Amino acid sequence: MADRLGAYSDLFRVGNSITGLVGVGVGALVVNGMEISIDQGVIITSYGLSVMCFMFGWNAYNDITDIETDKSNRPERPLPSGRLTLNEASNAMRGSLILSVLFLVIGATKLTDSIMDEEAFVSAGIWLIAIFLLISYEGVSGNNGLKHRGLAGNTAIAAAIGMDVLFGASAVSGTTDPKVISLAIMAILFSLARELIKDIEDMEGDIDRNTLPRSVGVDNARSIAWAITLAAFVSLFLPFILEVFPIEHAILVSPGGLILMLVKSKLFLGEDRAAQQLIKRSLQISMIGVIVSAMIVG
Repeated sequence: MADRLGAYSDLFRVGNSITGLVGVGVGALVVNGMEISIDQGVIITSYGLSVMCFMFGWNAYNDITDIETDKSNRPERPLPSGRLTLNEASNAMRGSLILSVLFLVIGATKLTDSIMDEEAFVSAGIWLIAIFLLISYEGVSGNNGLKHRGLAGNTAIAAAIGMDVLFGASAVSGTTDPKVISLAIMAILFSLARELIKDIEDMEGDIDRNTLPRSVGVDNARSIAWAITLAAFVSLFLPFILEVFPIEHAILVSPGGLILMLVKSKLFLGEDRAAQQLIKRSLQISMIGVIVSAMIVG
């Protein structure tokens, strides 16, 4: 039983999917601080669960479509290792996506008296854009998606992650708030740098993909990834410079910025996995700083 649960947990990438749920909460907190009503709490929770379930389904779909390359890159994954069958993964994917839609409807209905009202349309629109980006990344009906086209695929994934924050903000009608936009840009740049480095890490197994390191070479890809990492660093402190956040913001995100600066040495040494893990850790720590900063502003 425990082995089966572990296999589904790996299929869904539960840790990363929970991060999506947290991102929704962050988007809402950045707008309202701690001034969240019970009704808004229900909406935020519903939206967060919608994102988490969607990520469950998308991660399962990703494993289904990547089963051949995972035999080389990640043979320990549930499908190539035989811990789950293709049919089991497909059923899990469908169930997760149905739950995602259900939670979206619950949250949007709670947000307004009618799901046809403007605020519900904003939430549904963001959700649909994120789906479009991820479907474009994976491809459909046997057609190659953006993941086979290098930087375009990396950008689609990063943009979808940025949508997570906007989706959370839509729960409190705050998608145009400068604080939210700042956070979304930060998430996009962090994610784009990390996706590029992950492509370098997986290059040997990605024989059917025209990823950036395959197109321009590993060294050039690392240089581009470092340039985007620097842009992510700037995005941490630019909101303070533009007076979107108070001076406390610069102090609170500094630990994340310091971690981000360690990425260069890892890239130079060819330690790509360590580099992308540093970016992930930096984003997590920076998010905490942004939350506290937003609560101070609120």
